[in-house]
Amino acid sequence: MASHSKLLGLLFSAALLGGCANTSNTEASTAAADASAQAAAAPAPAPVAPPPAPEPEPLRIPEDGTVAEFSGLETELPADTPALLDILTADKAGNQRWEIKGYADRKTAKNAREIALARALAVRKELVSRGVPAKNLRVMFSTDQARNAVTVLPR
Repeated sequence: MASHSKLLGLLFSAALLGGCANTSNTEASTAAADASAQAAAAPAPAPVAPPPAPEPEPLRIPEDGTVAEFSGLETELPADTPALLDILTADKAGNQRWEIKGYADRKTAKNAREIALARALAVRKELVSRGVPAKNLRVMFSTDQARNAVTVLPR
């Protein structure tokens, strides 16, 4: 009987401690639920407007007159070239003479001459479509430099 009473006392103690542990967990979870309910009930902070995006830098023609940069063997004008040609033709008088020079690297392409010339002629075509007289345009090419570009300079 002594062993039964010890066992019963041990079980009672365990049940008592287990009940205390459940009470504190219940209180903690109740407190957490109350805190989250209060946070949900609180008004959300007003959204902050992002700072305005910086204005893009205006297009301008570089000092060396580059109006188009190409990659590889491309001859089709890049998307920003028409805007550069608009700037170029807007600033100059109608009698201005221009030298258009297409570049292609002969070390990377066997037909570098044709590529350079096609690039320069594409720019010439765009300038004529903008009202520049064809007689005022001189088309040249270069395969000596490791460049893939077209320049337009006054002459």
